[in-house]
Formats: sequence, structure tokens, C-alpha cells
Amino acid sequence: MHGTIQKQKFGYKWMRIGYADTRFSIIVIFVSLATMFFLATWVYNEIPKTNWRLINFLAIYLIAALLYTNLGVWLHEKLHCLAYQGTAHETHIVFQRKYFLFLNGHYRVRGAINYRNMMRALLAPIFLSIGLMVVGLIGNLALPGWWLPILLSLAVAGIIDMTHDFYMYMKIRSIGNKGKYWDTGKELEVVWKD
Repeated sequence: MHGTIQKQKFGYKWMRIGYADTRFSIIVIFVSLATMFFLATWVYNEIPKTNWRLINFLAIYLIAALLYTNLGVWLHEKLHCLAYQGTAHETHIVFQRKYFLFLNGHYRVRGAINYRNMMRALLAPIFLSIGLMVVGLIGNLALPGWWLPILLSLAVAGIIDMTHDFYMYMKIRSIGNKGKYWDTGKELEVVWKD
């Protein structure tokens, strides 16, 4: 499901929030891809000008993509669940292989969730992008010139991966502490009373 469904019953409001709607997704993806194009140009310009320049460029991005679509996706889901550590909530992560090489996953939480934990869980993967930027900046001191833009590219991939998380957060922000939240894995359900 994409977008939201909202109903009112017995004085309570109920909303189901699915994946980001087309308009929200297009904005995030357009800005992210424009940034990726700039970073890819930077990486290409930093690679030594030899006959192997294009092959080296493609190999660097292929390895980076494989790392993110496996280790990055795994960390993304683990960071979501880290927000529930120390709470009574039971989390479960489902991972699947997509096209054999790429990992895909989502997490589920059992029971009603308060706003603070829901917000922390949705936004927790931002630390993956921040961590990649920090590693890129530190590595830039001693590693080849393409190191920083490739790590920044991975950070942007992390932001793209959070498209639906940002969308869900934007939808629950106005409800805040008035609501109780249920995370079914691919959708959020919210019940609240004004």
C-alpha cells in the first residue's frame, strides 16, 4: 500500500500509513539522484587518468553497491530495531534475497508503541548515513581522492533507503503523543483521539 487511509470510529481516528506516495518519493529520489550524479562525477575525476579509468570507476561503484545492498540494508534494519532495545517490545526482522545479490528486509514490532519509540525507530537509520560521512571524512586524510565521494554516495543511498521512513515520520509528527502506534512491518497503524 502507498499513501494513507484514514477513518473515524466511535470518537477515535484511525490511520494506516503505507509506503511513501509517488509525489514524496519523486522529490526524494530526484534530489538524491542529482546528488549521486555530482558525486559520481567527482569519483570519476579523482581516478587516475589511465586506459583502465572507466573500468576502475565501474568496479568501485559495483563493489560499493554490493556492500550497501547487503551490509547497509542489514544495518538499516538493525538500527530500526535498536530503538526498541530496553523496552518491552519484541521485534522481528525478515530478510529476503532480491535478484540473488541484493538483500531486502523489513522489521515488525509486537504491541502498541508510544510516539517517542516510534519516532526513534523510524529515524534511527540516519545514523548509518552519518557514520558513512564520518568514515569518508576520516579516510579522506590518507586514502585516495575517490574515497570521500564514494562514501558520500553510500550515505545518499542510505537516505534513499529511508524514503518510506521519512514519509511515515512526516505523517505521525502532527499526531505525536496523542496516538498509539502499531508497526506491522510494511505499514503503520495509528489510533488517536483529538
